[in-house]
Amino acid sequence: MPTQIRLEFDKFIKFHFAMPFLLFLILFSGLEFARLDIWISQHFYNAELHQWPYQDNWLIETVLHIGARYFIYISAAGVLLCLLASFRSNSALHYYRRHLFFLLVASISGPIIIAILKSHTHIYCPSYLTLFGGDKPYVRLFDYATSNLPVGHCFPASHSGSGFTFISLYFFFFMVKPEYKFYGLYFGLVLGIVYGVAQQIRGAHFLSHDVFSLAVCWFSSLFLFIVFFRKQLKWA
Repeated sequence: MPTQIRLEFDKFIKFHFAMPFLLFLILFSGLEFARLDIWISQHFYNAELHQWPYQDNWLIETVLHIGARYFIYISAAGVLLCLLASFRSNSALHYYRRHLFFLLVASISGPIIIAILKSHTHIYCPSYLTLFGGDKPYVRLFDYATSNLPVGHCFPASHSGSGFTFISLYFFFFMVKPEYKFYGLYFGLVLGIVYGVAQQIRGAHFLSHDVFSLAVCWFSSLFLFIVFFRKQLKWA
């Protein structure tokens, strides 16, 4: 059974907020403003044929794109069922109902935030850009977008975000079984990276889109972790 966890506040904030935020700023700035995004995507685009060779690849499109959605839906349904079962007083999961509720909320908060941002940003997918045979301009996060430009519906990356959202397992195990917390972190990172790379190869996203989605999932989970378990955490 999990018990009250004693944490050093300064150390916790340093390793869970300050350092990740600094790393995010460095990565995102380098990818966008040093044009590393474009350099990476050029390796997946055939300029002579004016096409993305792997856009309709069976493994990437059917398995890692469409199939991955079903994995997310099944996982969410599994967490929801465990949560519902935990409300039975004789259930082995009864003690963990708060932890499971956190896991469910944290797992959907990242994708929801990403979906909201996508509906307002004027950043386009690589395949839409004039740089890669499309008809849209290359717009970075803080670039001025004229009013006649339609919403891009591409930033942040929702597909990699659906993988990175499993980073919430890190915080779930932090309270339930601390020695497993890094397994949860690695699982979310690997899944998000695989989903993200698959979309980059198809010309559906830049790497910076995935990095931003990772940040959204991490910091939303961190915030909810503190909110949900503020009474169980004892700050030193």
